[in-house]
Parts: sequence; structure tokens; C-alpha cells
Amino acid sequence: MLTAQQWTTDRLAISASADRWDQAEPAKDPVQYLYEDPKLLKEFSQHTVEAFGKALALDWTNTRYELRVGSTGMDDCTPPSAELVRAYRALPSLTEQGDGFRAFVQILLHTMLRPAPVVLIDEPEAFLHPPQARLLGRKLAQMPGQTQVFVATHSADFLAGVLDAQDARPLALVRLDRSSGRPRARQLEPDAVADLLRTPLLRYSNLSSGLFYDQVVLCEAESDCQFYAATFDVTRDPVAPNENTLFLHTSGKDRLADAARRFRAFGIPTAAIADFDLLNDYGTVRNAMTALGGTVRDMSADIKVLNEYANAERSVPTVSGFRKEMNAVLTGRGNRQLTEAMVEKMSALVNGSSGWGKLKKSGLNALNGEVYTAAERLLKNASAHGLFLVPCGELEQWVRSVPSENKARWLAEVFNGPERWYRNRRMTYVGSASRSAPTSRIPSLPPTLRSLDAVPDTRDQSPGTGRLPTPARGVQGAAGVNARWDAGKPWAAVHDQQQIPAVWPVVPDRDGAYLGG
Repeated sequence: MLTAQQWTTDRLAISASADRWDQAEPAKDPVQYLYEDPKLLKEFSQHTVEAFGKALALDWTNTRYELRVGSTGMDDCTPPSAELVRAYRALPSLTEQGDGFRAFVQILLHTMLRPAPVVLIDEPEAFLHPPQARLLGRKLAQMPGQTQVFVATHSADFLAGVLDAQDARPLALVRLDRSSGRPRARQLEPDAVADLLRTPLLRYSNLSSGLFYDQVVLCEAESDCQFYAATFDVTRDPVAPNENTLFLHTSGKDRLADAARRFRAFGIPTAAIADFDLLNDYGTVRNAMTALGGTVRDMSADIKVLNEYANAERSVPTVSGFRKEMNAVLTGRGNRQLTEAMVEKMSALVNGSSGWGKLKKSGLNALNGEVYTAAERLLKNASAHGLFLVPCGELEQWVRSVPSENKARWLAEVFNGPERWYRNRRMTYVGSASRSAPTSRIPSLPPTLRSLDAVPDTRDQSPGTGRLPTPARGVQGAAGVNARWDAGKPWAAVHDQQQIPAVWPVVPDRDGAYLGG
């Protein structure tokens, strides 16, 4: 047969035994293949040792060949001795093993042992724990031969195994998207997949799990993901359709844009959230905008204005101030070794600090006049391409009443502290038409992050054509789905009852959907 099919419903109907056959004829069953090639049996057994810590043995002493689990501890001999027969019978049959063990063996039996030219596998991760699913993905990706394998999976672990395979066969990924009501398939060609494999951040992280979500929001660090994911959860409309959104971190802002570009290439609506100080380096902004399909050309003048302001604000500490700050850094016993964090803080004290230190703590609140206007334009231009910069500076500044010297402690206080910041939100986004919004405690994310799109569509931005999301969470004065808004008046934020002007504008597409980059 040219095609072998492995459906989930048949996975546990394992072929663990085979009839004896006239060995003048070719073997026809995978178990027979293992009997006639002891070396192949040993290699195949190594797969189950790696996955479950148990070897496979082929009992050939009965009327049928049967796969068993374990080892007799004896050399085979012909004819078999009574001791060898008893040793084989003492081993449990493969059919007596758990579902995961049997499913794993079933797939490999029919895929790696003289397979058909084309093999179709439905949900290979079924019945497997995540580590075994990942291992199975790696083994199938490394499988030798010319067999073409088609796999349908819902498992990020299986896909991660495929991606981290060494010397993998050519691989194409196809993602099926049903978010529009009509299924659409988008393929990532082998060359693009090979590029993914050369990117350690994607190979050895859980970023691949984003391929199974309707939309992805990328953050700098895990703590950012936790905070913004909690924001989505707390502000979610309980009667609205599930927002199939995943928050992932890229271990720093330098990789945000590149990761977003890769997700978008796969047709996944993706946005990125970064601290305000991403703007402190022209090259970083240029690379980010280029990766996200934009250009830094229209932002150059504003970047220059903002950085000239920040550099002019450079401060050098006094002797007493330096001593106080240095004592705060040098904590612990005298024989304690300096940590990397200590060295960085000491270096910053010696060199003085630029205005970016203040901007990272305050964002737009630290600015006024021409510099404020320039920064506001930068945030709006970046958001138009799905790069959302924190208007109040950095994550910890969303809740200023909690000390922010240590991000981990800050996050713990926000979630678990006596003030119950997590459940009792203290700030929110409000429509620009409203100037009297009540405070809430954790920020609602802007509407564009509620419904993302891979490519911004700004062809229709005339006033009154946009539609507010339903319901308009945290919006005062919004009449509902058909409420009008002025495209030229973006949204604003309330932070400790102070207005932070619009940074994440609503951009309607031609169908009235919301695009976030």
C-alpha cells in the first residue's frame, strides 16, 4: 500500500503480536520485521527505554511472536530452554501496558519499520505525557528514509520536539485558522522552518505554543506576561466568546520584534508590549519597526528630540549621595562576593545616570511641551504596527503604591498582598470622550489588544466608522457596539487619577474589526 493511516480512534488497537510465517517469503508485519532482524529489535527497544525506561523483548518461543516489556536477562538459544521459555512468559505483554506506552509503540512500529511511502498520523500526542510527546516529535522529525509523514497535532510539546530535532528531515508547517469562520491554511515553507530551527530562542522555549492560539501578545519577561495575562482575565467579559490569546515572553526587548515577525509570517495576529525605554536607542527602534513591517523614517526626528532631552538630564551624584547609594548596593557580609547586579549598579553610580532612568520610572508623566508631543507621536506610531510601549514607563509603574525595587516582590504584592490589587483593579483605559472615569485597579488592555490582526489596515479611518468592542470594558460614555468615535482622538489612560494620553489607538479595518498590528 502507498499510504498508511494512523487515526487516534485506532491507536490503542495495538499490533503486539504476529503469526509465524514461511521465512522463504518476505515478512509482512512490523513484529515479524523485528524477529528477522535482532539488530533492528535492539534499536527499536531503545526508543521505549528512552521514553519510559523500559525495554522491549520479542517472545519467539510461543506459537505467535509477541512483544513483551522487559528483559529475560538470558541469551536466546535454539531450541529454547525451559528456563528461557519461563523467563519470556514472566515478562508482561505489551498489551497490558498503559495507553501512553502502547500508543507510543504503535506509532513507531508503523512509521519507522519499513513504512509506506506516505504516512498519515492524527494527533500523535494522544495518551502521552508532555515529555513523551516531545520525544516522539523529535524521533519522527529525525526518521531516516524517503517516507513522507503528514501529522495533525494540537500539541505544543510535540511541535517543540519536531523543532528541536537535530539533523531533521525537510519540514513544512501548515497552520489551520478558523477564526474568520472559514478555515484557512497557511504554510511555512521548509526554508522558513529551517530558519526557526537556527533560532535557539524559538527552539528551546515555549514560543512554539503560540502557533496554537488565535492571537499572541509578546512581553519582555515572564513577570510582564503574568501581569498582563491577569489583566485579560480580570477584565474579561464573562459572557463574551473566549479570547484565545496567549502571552509569551522573549527574555528581553531585543527579541520582541523578531519573534512577532515570525508569528505574523504564520498568519497569527501578534502584538508586543515593551517598556518605554525601548526608545533610548535609535538602532533598536529601527530594527523593531523594520521587523514589524514599518519604517523608522517618520519617527527619526521625534527619537532625536526625546533622546536629546534624556541625555541633557544626566545627573552626577554628590559625595554623600554616592556613599548612601553605594552602601545600599553593598549589602551582606564583608567576605561576600560581588554579584553581577551589584557591579552593574556600582557602574551606573560611577558614570552618573541619564534622564532615561527617570523616564523608565515615569514615562510620559515626566515630559511636557515639545518633548511630550514627540514621545506621544512615537508611541502612537509604534502601536500602529503592533508595538505597544508602556506609557507610564515600565511594568511596576502601573501600581505605584507598591514598592518597585524588586520586580518579583512587586508582582507578589500585586497578586497576593493585603490590598488585593489583583482582584480590585486600580486603573483602566477610558475613551477619549470621557474625562470623569472611576479608578479601577489593574489596567484593562487597549481594545486593539482584544482583537489583533497580523497586518494593520488603515485605509478606512474616517470619523464614525469604527466600532467599539462589546461590551466596552472600562469605557465611560460609550453607547455600545455602534458608539461613534473620532479616529483623530485616540484613547487615554487613567493612572492614579492622572491622565496618560493616548498611546494605543483603535484602528478599524474595512469590516469594523479591530486591528492591533
